[in-house]
Amino acid sequence: MKYNKITIGQFLKCKTIADLEPDILNRNIKLLAELSGKTFDEIESLPIEKLTNALKDFNKFELLNPNAKVKMSFKVNGRRFKCVWQTQKLTAAQYIDATSFCKDEKNIVANIHNILAAICIEKNWYGKVKKYDGANHKEVADLFYNHLKIDVAYPIMLFFCKYSKELAANILTYLELEAMNQLKKTQPIVDKLLKVNGVGLSQ
Repeated sequence: MKYNKITIGQFLKCKTIADLEPDILNRNIKLLAELSGKTFDEIESLPIEKLTNALKDFNKFELLNPNAKVKMSFKVNGRRFKCVWQTQKLTAAQYIDATSFCKDEKNIVANIHNILAAICIEKNWYGKVKKYDGANHKEVADLFYNHLKIDVAYPIMLFFCKYSKELAANILTYLELEAMNQLKKTQPIVDKLLKVNGVGLSQ
């Protein structure tokens, strides 16, 4: 199995093994056991030639292509999703949920499924994007963890995290402009009420 074809859950389990096991041979045997569903002893008992062949693709586990193409639409277990990251299209709930998992930079990768569950919205059978529902966040995050392939998930996460600060700044600017627009809309009503009630503002 190639690393770009494993699920988010498998990737995170393997990353933990890679981070915690200093011995290269033991690390690779544990990785192979994790992905094959076999025990450490079963893998270790393989003839050296078979073991060597099985491990040949495991020496670059930590290296995923950071420049891989970002797929904004994808399928997971027959369900279709679209990544909605643009400032003007993210809801406040989406942004809050997504950034809550980005606060601790050390754990961003471990939260890849949680981040994606906030910024990737499900589409119905004829392609219409559904509304984001924070109550379903965990269910979607679990779906991604167990079934979404890392070669789809990783580039989206990198893309989102890379521009999260810019997104934050843009969202604040957008909210400020919206507040000003709302104030302009309500000001005539306020002025009219003040005039009717005979209330003046002192300079």
